[in-house]
Amino acid sequence: MRRVQTNAEDDAAIRNLLARYCLMLDLEDIDGWVRLFTPDAAYHVYGRAFEGQTGLRDMMSGAPSGLHLGGPPVIEFLDSDHAQTLRNLLFVDRTTGKSRNAVYQDDLVRTADGWRIDQCRCRFIVTDGLSDRPEK
Repeated sequence: MRRVQTNAEDDAAIRNLLARYCLMLDLEDIDGWVRLFTPDAAYHVYGRAFEGQTGLRDMMSGAPSGLHLGGPPVIEFLDSDHAQTLRNLLFVDRTTGKSRNAVYQDDLVRTADGWRIDQCRCRFIVTDGLSDRPEK
């Protein structure tokens, strides 16, 4: 796909969407977090795919809580209604204080409710590069 330019409003809206991604998790607002995704979104992590908003809720029901610090995304607009992002994230577990580093690749789509995440892939930064699973 070829890269296209878009306006500053779209850029700001996508950055806001991804900031909300972290904040909703930190505030344990799972419903608010799920609303950041399209109804048929897929989230790829730990070698699995969690599909649809029910799958996203199920995934989060077993996830540890903590602090999510997201780096600024690299945004590539594919056309006026589709974008891809690449972003890093540092997670600090609330209970143990242990941290994990990850890189996220997102496919975003413009909807009637604004930009939403349609596909998300989380890969962890490990000694040998990127992995679907964090190091122990």
